Amino acid sequence: MFTIEKKFISRKNNVYLVAQGGAGAQSKKYLVQKRHTRLERMSGEAKMLEMLKSRGVAVPGILGRGENYLLLEYLEGELFLDYYCRQEIADGPASSAPGQSVSKAINRLCSWFRDFYTAARKTASRQLIMGDVNFRNFIISGEGKIFGLDLEECREGQIEEDLGSLCAHALTYSPTFTPWKWGMVSRLSHLFCDAFNLERDLVKKEIQKELGVMANRRGTQAELAKLSLQDLLEKNVINS
Repeated sequence: MFTIEKKFISRKNNVYLVAQGGAGAQSKKYLVQKRHTRLERMSGEAKMLEMLKSRGVAVPGILGRGENYLLLEYLEGELFLDYYCRQEIADGPASSAPGQSVSKAINRLCSWFRDFYTAARKTASRQLIMGDVNFRNFIISGEGKIFGLDLEECREGQIEEDLGSLCAHALTYSPTFTPWKWGMVSRLSHLFCDAFNLERDLVKKEIQKELGVMANRRGTQAELAKLSLQDLLEKNVINS
């Protein structure tokens, strides 16, 4: 028997924290129930989670499943997005560089992606990417360990696409395009480019593309047009 404790924010699916044991039980086991709105993606995500888990990648384990849902291991920690926003407040949005704590977290995030790409390539014999990457897709534990979530859009592609999406989201969380966020993106992009031998020009194009998609979706084209985006990307992404 399960009882719903709360609903998590999710743009694509219905995701709940559920307690196993029911109301009034002396001890409860917490799980995450992910109800997929697109059932064709559920089996693909389940296969990815099982494969990654078997290869030692930090992802939640599958504890059960139903016709339209997966029951996943509940991971203690903080959404990387919440951590990210909290660290910007601590460092100051006007600061041009992230502090030591967030720099370490970025390194661990890069290490998670290295594990993910290595495991996926060994299994599929081709380059797989997450496909839809933002800071809600990760949890950071109290010890600083990074866990990846939401793998239903994994597909064949180029790593530059994942980095472009990650950087575009990093820049547009409120408050948008702050000096701190540009410092963060500079650190993030250089770290990934060095780690995975990426094409910096392609990374820049992917960031621009993703920012355009997000601006159209959010109705913020005017704000984006005011930025000297080309110059900012050249300064923070292209130059080594």
